[in-house]
Amino acid sequence: MKAKLIFLLLSLTGIINVSSCRKEPINEMPPETQTGANTFGCLIDDELFVGGCCAPWMQSAIGGEYHSISKKLYFGAYGKIGNKAAGDIYMQIDTPQENITQKFTEARYAPDSDLRPQIATINGIGYCLTLSTANDGTCVITKFDTIKKIVSGRFEFIGICTSNSDSTVTKHITEGRFDLKFDIINE
Repeated sequence: MKAKLIFLLLSLTGIINVSSCRKEPINEMPPETQTGANTFGCLIDDELFVGGCCAPWMQSAIGGEYHSISKKLYFGAYGKIGNKAAGDIYMQIDTPQENITQKFTEARYAPDSDLRPQIATINGIGYCLTLSTANDGTCVITKFDTIKKIVSGRFEFIGICTSNSDSTVTKHITEGRFDLKFDIINE
């Protein structure tokens, strides 16, 4: 009986998660707020990416974690370009501070399978699975509140294809903004 109840709850959670991903195209950048509204948006090569939907089964579509001992902030979102799932953007900042331009420790864009750029490989044509940057890109955190667990700010970076060391494939992530709730991890 207990196993049936757990299966039923997991199924219901999955249905809610799938149905919560809006089907209509998203055509405007989320407003720049500082309330923990769980909004995320940017331009990827001048195409609007809006976060908060389309996450794989049992994963959060938007959010972050702050590791209080190591002082590392991890955040990001799965999202859409138009009405298509577009993959996810993930970022890490060490020792986050308000109103200071900081470089990312790591930032990456993992495009959904339909949007992966083609690249040349030893075996012919392949696809770029991840475009990332290390110690590059910038972020300005406009609010970092560990009591209310809110982080807000703006970001940009250039993701370089990491699937092929000779790759010159890039994606320009610009005009990014976020207003997220986050979990605190006391590791």
